[in-house]
Amino acid sequence: MGQCCGLSKLLNCCYRCVQVLAIKVNYRQSEAKAMQMTYLRLWVVANGLGFMLSLLLIFVLGFVRPSGSGLSTTGWGLGLALGGMQVLVLRQRLPQLKIWHWMVATGLGAYVGSILAALNNLLFIIVGPWILSLKFVPPSAEPMVFVLVLGILFVGNGISNGVSVGIAQVLVLRRHTPNWRLWWTMGLLGFTLGGTLVFYGALSAAGLSLDISMPAVDLSLDISWASMIRGLCFAAVGGVIYGSITAIALKSLRPRQHGL
Repeated sequence: MGQCCGLSKLLNCCYRCVQVLAIKVNYRQSEAKAMQMTYLRLWVVANGLGFMLSLLLIFVLGFVRPSGSGLSTTGWGLGLALGGMQVLVLRQRLPQLKIWHWMVATGLGAYVGSILAALNNLLFIIVGPWILSLKFVPPSAEPMVFVLVLGILFVGNGISNGVSVGIAQVLVLRRHTPNWRLWWTMGLLGFTLGGTLVFYGALSAAGLSLDISMPAVDLSLDISWASMIRGLCFAAVGGVIYGSITAIALKSLRPRQHGL
């Protein structure tokens, strides 16, 4: 009888120990999930701020260097602002990642992407009027067709930057993590969706207005505080979209274990 009581006490003690251990494990898992969510939210906010600061920096550099190349200005703006904000968050997960490596890669990628986007714009200038001149497009539908072609132009610029920036960033990431393959895909998708809004925001900040209520499309430039604020809002939303999409790839980034 005494042996049974002793065995029962031992089993109860083991059961309580298992319960305490399970509670600790669940607490640590919950804490890890909370830290992961905080890190991902920080990444999304950093990209939203990064695109806003990039837009401001591009305009500041444009005023300081009015005769300079707009392509290099875009590269400087995205490299310093967006690349800088991104790497501050990335280094929490990849501490060996050098800040200037990431900023240079983002800037060069944006520069090459701007060249591709310029070629895309040139194609739009050539093809756009030709599409509007086709006889199957009624005059009343010309504004809507123009908006459709303009939307394709914006998406093309987003894809151009997504391809080039993604490749440049992957060349840096692959030295620090083995889980870099998803980054380019998510970066391309993020720039295609979010970058389209950012590009439109840049045009809005420059004062570009598109009036489709008239029989003919009216494009005009009217730089004002209202247009700048509108452009920054589009840049922030585009950055949040880009950050939310690339956060999918960010979850899988782990530091590369270098052999001794």
